Amino acid sequence: MTIRFRRFIFWIFVFLFIAASIITTLFAQGWRFNFETLRIIRTGGIFIKTNVAGAKIYINDEYIGSTAGILNYTKLINNLTPKNYNLFIYKEGYYPWNKIVEIRNGLVMELPYITLLPLELSKTKVAELPIQTIADFRVEDETIKIITNKKTGNAKIYDFNGKLISSDVLKVATSTELISPDKNKKLYVLKNRVWIDYISNVKEEPIKIAGEKEVIAESESSILFLDWFKDSEHIIWFTGSELTISERDNRGGKRNSVKFYLNINPPIFWDRENSDLYYFKNSKEKSILYKINIE
Repeated sequence: MTIRFRRFIFWIFVFLFIAASIITTLFAQGWRFNFETLRIIRTGGIFIKTNVAGAKIYINDEYIGSTAGILNYTKLINNLTPKNYNLFIYKEGYYPWNKIVEIRNGLVMELPYITLLPLELSKTKVAELPIQTIADFRVEDETIKIITNKKTGNAKIYDFNGKLISSDVLKVATSTELISPDKNKKLYVLKNRVWIDYISNVKEEPIKIAGEKEVIAESESSILFLDWFKDSEHIIWFTGSELTISERDNRGGKRNSVKFYLNINPPIFWDRENSDLYYFKNSKEKSILYKINIE
């Protein structure tokens, strides 16, 4: 074997090593050859965060994995060819979540507000109070503040044992507009439609510009109660027999929403931080306070 031939072999191996290094680097960065379009593309991904652990994830009917974690229940799915995918998320005992999502070239689609809702809501009795007129009420720090007259704000304050602690005058909210916890959105009802006005720019998907308005839902019955979830991405309302929870996100042309049929009457108190819904039922001698946990 001549020196010249040895050099030739050496440079062949150098070339193959460099080519393999480049291909490996590009592959690690998500670049792929698409045999359908015969083009080199960069793959994308989906970041999923759910409110419950162990939510199973399916993409185009193929099981991918489940959300996991200690404080946040998440899953990152990489190496997805840019196109539309049917994303289905499910956990036993909960309503499934489904949406068509678009994966873009080299980008990660973030879905950080996926809320799975239980198939059945269980109620818990919180307290028994003397039967009385309840114009409005609040539950704060294990006390129940009963507003007996909205005009004057006269209120009685009870503990969870039903003992009267004190009387007070409370400020009663008169505005029908509800500012979201993140201060970016305003929620209200107009002609039995649930509207969102965007106060400031929303950078997260779906992106909205300050001043935009959006109809979230329309009801045939009067909407008696309306509020935000603490994530500022879900809305809860009640029409007299139906309790509805809907997401703001309408990507893929769909908003996931769930209806629960409840035999309750206003007033209703919504504890955003704990996702607890409070309401009263009257017996012959008592006003009984119940709690329903939504998540």
